[in-house]
Amino acid sequence: MTEHRPASDASTPLVPFADNATSRTIGGMTAENGTDSIAFYGQTDLSRDRAGLERARALLAFMQQVVDTLAAQKDLPDSLPPHKAARVPNPFA
Repeated sequence: MTEHRPASDASTPLVPFADNATSRTIGGMTAENGTDSIAFYGQTDLSRDRAGLERARALLAFMQQVVDTLAAQKDLPDSLPPHKAARVPNPFA
């Protein structure tokens, strides 16, 4: 289970793949960090104004961080093995 911190603004650093705890919201899009993957969810508009430009730049900067991090990993596998479901004790037993 991923521990979540509250969605943060752009001032809180989010280092791609550094932990399973941080997230960042840009407009309505949230990037949720994980050590194996980064999840994106939500929706935002890149409006044709300064606010849209700011959101587009913030998304682009984060995506470039992700690409740079992946490209720097020399032993990057072709794909990750599927996750195994964790066994959870029955709370009603």
